[in-house]
Amino acid sequence: MHALTNEQQKQLASWLLDEAPSQTLSLTAVKGYLFAIIASPDPIDVNQWLPLIFNQQMQEVPDEITLIIAQLYNGISDQMFDTGYELPPTVECSDMFEANFLSGHPLHEWSLGFACGVNFYSQNLFDNLAIDSEINETFSLSLMAMTYFADREIAEEVVAQQEQTTISQFTPVMYQMIVDLVADYAQIVEQAALSTGLYDEEIGDDEWDSPVE
Repeated sequence: MHALTNEQQKQLASWLLDEAPSQTLSLTAVKGYLFAIIASPDPIDVNQWLPLIFNQQMQEVPDEITLIIAQLYNGISDQMFDTGYELPPTVECSDMFEANFLSGHPLHEWSLGFACGVNFYSQNLFDNLAIDSEINETFSLSLMAMTYFADREIAEEVVAQQEQTTISQFTPVMYQMIVDLVADYAQIVEQAALSTGLYDEEIGDDEWDSPVE
């Protein structure tokens, strides 16, 4: 298992908050980002996804931090493909629904990170999925839920398409949908990818065991 120790979690969270380049993702956002990256149907080169965490300012990132992120990546991969993924314990839905969309709120941060990561492959899948297929609907629903808390304006647009509901009523529904879907998300992406006809074999997960040089 590659799970971070409590000390490593605190060290990474502190560095990302206090010492990282401007506009660096928070630790919770990094977790959502890596969750999306690991589920990609095509391996994403570390030199593509790692710099986005630090707003393309890799020269300011010490090797120790890179190594911890490598371990975090592999730990999340273990969860997704071996033990079963669950949202981080801090990623909960607040009763005051407005808070869930604010910068710094764990649910917003995780969703924001996920939205950044899924951009690597979502459009390619949608471009090649049959519009009226069941897997298209499932994949679309998954992305709607998991990106819902990343942007309040987009969330309001989603709610506007629903019948007889408000954003305050719809918000806990979206959170519960995330809770229900995260364990199966990698499989949903795999099924979507295979159904496009672009892939002819099962899509495996690759671990990243070494830091960027």
